[in-house]
Amino acid sequence: MNENNTPVINYIFYLQTKTELDHTYYVLAEVLGKINVSLLPIAPQDLKDMDKTKKHHVIVIRNDFSSAFAFKDARKLFLDSLMATGKVMVYDVSSFSEIENATKFENKNVYRYFQLPLNVKQVAMTVAVEFFKDRNTAPLAEWPGGRRAKLPSMTNSN
Repeated sequence: MNENNTPVINYIFYLQTKTELDHTYYVLAEVLGKINVSLLPIAPQDLKDMDKTKKHHVIVIRNDFSSAFAFKDARKLFLDSLMATGKVMVYDVSSFSEIENATKFENKNVYRYFQLPLNVKQVAMTVAVEFFKDRNTAPLAEWPGGRRAKLPSMTNSN
């Protein structure tokens, strides 16, 4: 519950790169469900049209060529720009290599890579820890004022 006594819904998106859900989705959903986090499958085109006012978390499983190509197409169309602006955090669980801009995105804290084979339950717990850490950190304080004050001109205009 937050300060308005409304329940907080915790959710992480699962990027669906195939028509059917993989077995790892069910394992991730079970583990995350135990700690009150819902795992929502989402199609790449729906991810493009989501609310861009807050940061979303997305898990991607790339364990075969079809999912790797679908992820590459999503990156090319919109996912890289969403990561560059900091609107989405991508957890890439893959048997392939990291993406090209991995270090740049990892420094911005919008990309995390997990190399398969790996225990999916450990991945789920790591994702949950990072999700709650990101959710509980306040954004950096920004200067609330306007422009910097300037001294009046010393020249005489009389």
